[in-house]
Amino acid sequence: MLSNEQLLEQEMRQLLESQGFQIFKKIGHGTFGQVFLVHHPNLEEEFVAAKVIMNEDFDMNEWDSAGILSQDRSQISPFIVRNILAKQFDKMTVILMEYSNLGTLFDLIKTQKDLPIPMIRVIMIQILQGLSYIHSKGIIHRYYLIDIKGGNILMHCPTGSGRVILKIADFGEMKNAQNDPQKSIFMSQRGTNAYMAPDLFLANANIVTKADSKVDMWSLGMLLYQITTHTFPYNPHNEYEI
Repeated sequence: MLSNEQLLEQEMRQLLESQGFQIFKKIGHGTFGQVFLVHHPNLEEEFVAAKVIMNEDFDMNEWDSAGILSQDRSQISPFIVRNILAKQFDKMTVILMEYSNLGTLFDLIKTQKDLPIPMIRVIMIQILQGLSYIHSKGIIHRYYLIDIKGGNILMHCPTGSGRVILKIADFGEMKNAQNDPQKSIFMSQRGTNAYMAPDLFLANANIVTKADSKVDMWSLGMLLYQITTHTFPYNPHNEYEI
């Protein structure tokens, strides 16, 4: 007998297949949906990632933010994941995104390998370029329940290039600072404790606090510390120590 999760995945697969998608495999899942590697003959991309979520979990803010970043495809940064299109059905919403073929930065971090300094430098430069583009659009990159961290940095090697490109993904909780990334806006406490900036961490989860693009720099600093030391400067599971 199939579990509820298996039944839901089956329903998601049936929806994609009914729309002409060829499904190769499931490449991710989370609280709010599942992601599949798919192909559609009407798309110029050979492979895309299809995120399927229940309509009640679809955050229009995610789509709006991604749209701001993708308004001019010729100018879009190669260091962010591009949303291609979204379509809402009776019960579910399908979001098509460009596919990154090497997994996440966290997959690399968890191998516990000591990365050479030149590689770490390239990793940080690419993430910073992606963040710079996001901030240039007046957006502060804060995720729903997560921050800038390895699990949300995808890695991609274009066919035949021999080069790895890192891409910032998941725009579910991005805040528009009206084209001024240094302008303080009100934000609630959302994020993984290990990566959360102090001003957000000290705020009550139900209370908003002022923050600007510096919150992303703090999260990026914690990510750099984790990459180089395989740990954090404090116990991320102990709120008092943080």
